[in-house]
Amino acid sequence: MAGQAFSVLNSFSSMQAQKDLYFTNIGLNKTLGKLSSGKRIVEAADDAAGLAIASSLRADALALDQAVRNANDGIAIVQIADGALSKLNDLLLRGVTLAEQAASDTVGSDEKATLDVEYRQIMNELDRVVSVANFKGERLFSVSQAFTKGVYVGDTQFTSFITISIGGAQGAGTSALGLANAARTSFSGIATQSAAITTLGLLKDAVASISRWRGALGAQQNRLVNAVGIIQVQGLNIRAAESAITDANMAEEIVSMTKWQILMQSGMSSLAQANASSQMVLQLLR
Repeated sequence: MAGQAFSVLNSFSSMQAQKDLYFTNIGLNKTLGKLSSGKRIVEAADDAAGLAIASSLRADALALDQAVRNANDGIAIVQIADGALSKLNDLLLRGVTLAEQAASDTVGSDEKATLDVEYRQIMNELDRVVSVANFKGERLFSVSQAFTKGVYVGDTQFTSFITISIGGAQGAGTSALGLANAARTSFSGIATQSAAITTLGLLKDAVASISRWRGALGAQQNRLVNAVGIIQVQGLNIRAAESAITDANMAEEIVSMTKWQILMQSGMSSLAQANASSQMVLQLLR
């Protein structure tokens, strides 16, 4: 604007100062937004590509958070089943004790009858435990088939399931209930020595089967626990990647804010001087 004539209609110096102040104000507002939010990307215009990548990473992180909760639900199912099996094991062990006692000739027929009463009550309680063990109303135990659930532990990119099976896993499972069922119904309890000896063999097999069953459940629980740990590490790394893209460098933004504040002050001063220059033209009329 060299050679500009004195004018009271247009002040190009003032216009230039106003233009510079406009962009200075935008820069200051953006910096304040980053400082107040802690984010480098406050709006899409700050970094459109970075925002898209960060949004995808954020979605994965949230999905993995839910995957951890899903895995914990699976662990809860296994723990419920294992707790019930622990009680079944205790009942069967008591049945073994009673059958062992009833198999001896040192116990008379009256005592055997008394032992048989307790034995039948134990088998009734075994029935009750099997029938009431459930997860959200779904029975966990069945002689006919295994209880299975697919636990989803994937993110938005890949599908991943961990299948838990209660009964039938690794050859253990439903056979335990079948053996216990046979010990309860196929023979006349432990009221006689021969019945007690036959029942004792079935009970021992049932105890061994339940032990294998619990071992299979323990292996599944350990897998789910390990999966939770792996998912948490994965989620942490994803959040670190997102943070590197979206989080503001506070030291850098403070320096930027100082710069914009200085420019704002100098711009306001320049605008005031430009406006004063137009007023000085009036001095020529005096």
